[in-house]
Amino acid sequence: MRAWTHHCTNRLLAAAASIVLLGALPVVVTAQSSGALTADTILYDGKLWTVDPARPEADAIAIAGDIILRVGSNAEILSLRGPRTRVLDLHGARVLPGFNDAHTHFENATQWFYEARLIDVRSEDLLKVRIAEAAQRVPAGMWITAYDAGGMAAWSAPKDTGASLQPLQPTLSDLDAAAGDHPLLIRRYDGVAFLNSMAMAIVRLNDRVADPKGGRYGRDPLTHQLNGALYGKAVDQVSNILPPATMASRLIAARGVLHTLSSVGITSIHDIARLDAISQLQTYNADIERSYTDVNIFRNLEQQGQLTVRVYAYQPLRSSAQLAGFGIRPGTGDRLMRFGILKEFVDGGWMLAPYANRPDYSGDVTFRFTSDEDERRMIREADRAGWDIGIHTIGDRALSTVLDWYSDMEKANGEHPDRRDRIIHMWYANPDLIRRAGQMHLIADITPFQLLSDTRSVDKLAGPERAKWAFAWRSMIDAGMKLDIVSDMPGLYNRTEVSPVNPLENMYHAITRKTAPGQPGWHPEQCITLKEAIEAYTINPAYASHEEKVKGSLEAGKLADLVVLSNDILSAPPEQLLTTRVLLTMLGGSVVYRDPISGW
Repeated sequence: MRAWTHHCTNRLLAAAASIVLLGALPVVVTAQSSGALTADTILYDGKLWTVDPARPEADAIAIAGDIILRVGSNAEILSLRGPRTRVLDLHGARVLPGFNDAHTHFENATQWFYEARLIDVRSEDLLKVRIAEAAQRVPAGMWITAYDAGGMAAWSAPKDTGASLQPLQPTLSDLDAAAGDHPLLIRRYDGVAFLNSMAMAIVRLNDRVADPKGGRYGRDPLTHQLNGALYGKAVDQVSNILPPATMASRLIAARGVLHTLSSVGITSIHDIARLDAISQLQTYNADIERSYTDVNIFRNLEQQGQLTVRVYAYQPLRSSAQLAGFGIRPGTGDRLMRFGILKEFVDGGWMLAPYANRPDYSGDVTFRFTSDEDERRMIREADRAGWDIGIHTIGDRALSTVLDWYSDMEKANGEHPDRRDRIIHMWYANPDLIRRAGQMHLIADITPFQLLSDTRSVDKLAGPERAKWAFAWRSMIDAGMKLDIVSDMPGLYNRTEVSPVNPLENMYHAITRKTAPGQPGWHPEQCITLKEAIEAYTINPAYASHEEKVKGSLEAGKLADLVVLSNDILSAPPEQLLTTRVLLTMLGGSVVYRDPISGW
């Protein structure tokens, strides 16, 4: 009884904190909607899909401050116009709530910002294009790097044909032309590296330099001038001179990442984050926070008035006991950044039965290098303190284990209707596991592109019968689970795969289970509908963060986060999702992105 009472108390305190932060909004709107005040901004003559079951469609929306004043007909909304009201004619454009990507790795994306993606490059021509693309986004004078150039081609080259892969060998002149006014360091998959002329000048390399012990500098065979190539210890010497990542450099990249998010209509993210102050107090047996964002990046952006998404910041599960000492409790935060969920990592594909093509192997289980006993204890304690839990779960054995942990938690702490616990990814399941997850009302963060990037491997690994229940999104919804469609931005940690961050693209994959038009859908019986996909990018992730009363739909009293689209995706074929542009993104009634092509 004591555990139940303590658990409820913490859940109520967390809810109260959210009400203090956000719950006063409807009171403000009541006064405004009485006619005492006029709208600051009106958008009219549009096609609003509100994601509000009480009024799913409307023509216009009125905004006061950062809050939606009213949603309704053109006549209703234009009656709120005053002498200083900004009025925008939508000309029939489709309007949705701002998109909410419920699983991102923001700091990883800032690291990728400075990198040219060369791992999948096979030709010098494409190499130059990729470097030039990086040079367009990275400010002049800052380093551009690249890792494992040509690696995917080398690793997939036939081993039994005697065929030899020609490694990339870019010329100094080509690197100079592609990188422009940026120093450049490329690392090839085999350890060889290349510098451009600006980089060589910064690290003080010239034609008279002596080769280091254990390495050498590449030279033109005729002129003996440096050609930018580095071998052996020469790579280490130069790499050690590269500037460290600082908060200033992270913030430069962060602004670039935010622009990308705004350009595709994302107004909220749930980011895998950490408090660096807590991390610095720990000793670890492995690098278990390598994909967690330093919360100070968001805090700095917010202080500078440059945070253009709302952030629901995950924290590591093992930090839960220390968070309160740093002023972080469930529900702590403000309108731009809040806390309330803890993350743990379980597996990389831990299966109940061996893989179909590997009868001796059933996948990887790591628990991020801890034990079953420790996981159960940490989950019980965190839940008792009022935290929600989100667990990275790939294989069906891992899913079964996590469901056991959640069940153990409920038995220890009692049931509570306000839990918003999650399964992150949930690739492989079976009907019984899906039923159990639905009965527990768990939320699933699903990543459509991670399936569709290679459906053949799923059939090969699991076998045709078990593959029917892989990425079983329709079955999850039917069992009572809520789905968040997420990007897992920026992609796999080893850089071999880039995640599409555009919600419209991810919706296309979720409703068709196709990688591209013209291809067959993979197990189409597991498709979800477009309206369900929109909910999975709006109201569902708002629910997952206990914010469904303040965002996630276009309703009076909620935050004025919205997106205007170039196509009416609700009346168009699914393929138009792939060509639809975001014309306008608004965060709290302020424009954070305008489409440069249309002039909005």
